[in-house]
Amino acid sequence: MIARKIWIALALLCALIQSPAPSNAQGKSQIALESRSTGRGYAICGSCTVPRNISPQVSLAPANEPGDRVILSGMIYKSDGVTPDSGVTLFVYQADAGGYYHRPKEDVFHPRLFGWLRTSGDGKYEIRTVKPAPEILAPREPAHIHVHVFGPGMEEHFLHEFWFQGDERISNDDLLKCSALETFSPIVKLRKGDDGIQRGVRNIRIKPAAHWRYEEN
Repeated sequence: MIARKIWIALALLCALIQSPAPSNAQGKSQIALESRSTGRGYAICGSCTVPRNISPQVSLAPANEPGDRVILSGMIYKSDGVTPDSGVTLFVYQADAGGYYHRPKEDVFHPRLFGWLRTSGDGKYEIRTVKPAPEILAPREPAHIHVHVFGPGMEEHFLHEFWFQGDERISNDDLLKCSALETFSPIVKLRKGDDGIQRGVRNIRIKPAAHWRYEEN
């Protein structure tokens, strides 16, 4: 009986060693993000260090990250706004709930909260994170999540950041422009569920732009 218990304990130990622990970080602790010149400054290069195996869902924040939990989801379409687009990669990163990209010393080119997702045939995507605060180095800008996009035959470029409805830093002009985009608006309305998680939907219509430039909505 003792020998059997020892064998079971050893088997469980081996299983724990051989089975990777679930991670929301996509091995981020081992990823050193790189930056590239855009011709107008520098930007983090999401396509330079993208992991091989990524899915349509990504979690940017670990379970112990302070802040209000948020789930952002939607569909990514081709330029017609109707056909789901597969194989599109989004690189997303953000400041934390205190407005910092990096701690203890701020460094906008080495954010703690970042990750990648890639659409499958149905074009769906999902981002789990915490709601960011406005950047401590740019407190007058709306709170946001940065979005880069790239894929087969499509150079890395920028989408409009995720903004959040009710942010007083969003100008009236931007509110007017974005309201005309309807479900494609980058301004996301969050609704809190019974589980305390705030959820919002943003659909994305891919209109490829030049390398390191913003897409026009």
